[in-house]
Amino acid sequence: WDLTFNEGALYIAMAGTHQLWSMALADGSVGPYAGSGRESLDNGPLAAAALAQPSGITSDDDMLYFIDSETSSVRTASLDPAGRVGNIVGLDLFVFGDVDGAEDQVRLQHPLGIAHHDGVLYVADTYNHKIKRVLPATRSAFTLLGAGEPGHRDGPGSQAQFSEPSGLSIAGGKIYIADTNNHVIRVADLETGDVATLEVTGL
Repeated sequence: WDLTFNEGALYIAMAGTHQLWSMALADGSVGPYAGSGRESLDNGPLAAAALAQPSGITSDDDMLYFIDSETSSVRTASLDPAGRVGNIVGLDLFVFGDVDGAEDQVRLQHPLGIAHHDGVLYVADTYNHKIKRVLPATRSAFTLLGAGEPGHRDGPGSQAQFSEPSGLSIAGGKIYIADTNNHVIRVADLETGDVATLEVTGL
């Protein structure tokens, strides 16, 4: 579903097998990196941990951060092969909702996309039609963009409407959002929160 690059390797979110895989670009070798293949939310050593449809992945060069869609969670995997899988927010299979806050009170609903920027994780909270800010250090999550109702409305972040946003990318102080059910790319200013629809011309 997604991939990220770190120090000569691609790390791949393999939703169907409930695993993260890695591919060494030097020789093309590829195989499981984290996850036993069992669908659950169980932390532990990379190979023994249980994941649940990992669908988005990013890195800050020290840690992998990934979305487990079926547990509506944001999780971590060490870039050290001897490391572990951990959890930032999210509780278990089919535990979901739309609650901002910290630690175990946070609820997301089938998120898909994730991007890292300046120590903050930005998450496409897909079935809540929102973009959330997730702070790994405090295990907290807060709504950044989206009124929570599906639609297509530009404007201030708290009033903007999306329809199942699923992918994110950040560049030049802006966040680019794949607004899936609206079939458009939305652009939000990270400083002001204003949301617009990307206009593509000349095609």
